[in-house]
Amino acid sequence: MALEATHIRFALDLKDKYQAKDLEKYISGTIYPDSRYISEIGRELTHPKDYVDWDILNVDDFKKGWFVHLLCDKIQIAVLKELFPNVLNIIDGGQGSEFWIRITSIKILQDIDDAQKFDIKQRLPYLNYIANPNGEDIGKVRQYNQVFQKMYQNPEIVSIENYYEMWKELGIGEELAMLVKTKTETFKNDAKTMELIPRIYKEMINRMQ
Repeated sequence: MALEATHIRFALDLKDKYQAKDLEKYISGTIYPDSRYISEIGRELTHPKDYVDWDILNVDDFKKGWFVHLLCDKIQIAVLKELFPNVLNIIDGGQGSEFWIRITSIKILQDIDDAQKFDIKQRLPYLNYIANPNGEDIGKVRQYNQVFQKMYQNPEIVSIENYYEMWKELGIGEELAMLVKTKTETFKNDAKTMELIPRIYKEMINRMQ
């Protein structure tokens, strides 16, 4: 998963392409899929493989945001594998694997950068809109949105520590959250890695031209 500042930035840059009008529904929709971490419904429900077949210009704005989330994830991982071949040159494993820890750490550094590249604070009230298209506990979806409303209140000072706390709130466990934090700090101290971080988003948008 891309993290939510990246998702929101990406969705805003594509809102005209997909003719989104209701930004509250659209932006809430674009962070919806990862609410599964708290709602605990199956990933196959929030990240359906058939999203490419959606009649995207004729669905509601929440679902447009949802679609853009899935598109963002697909494009981001392809870009990351190209920009960081020496970091991501191991087997693509699931949550908790060394691959997952590495790629999540890079995504955190990108998210910190993205959060400072647009007025995310202005967009946080959009996350007051809550929907549960898979019938999950709507209170859990609201809880997920509120994690990010709180986290991005002061985007200029968001730090690796904030993401450590975020991952614990999302339920991955303190041990795994600490492994991600440690790896993120290692990458942050590597000049070559940090030079590439702003290029990730630029390349993602370039692929949408």
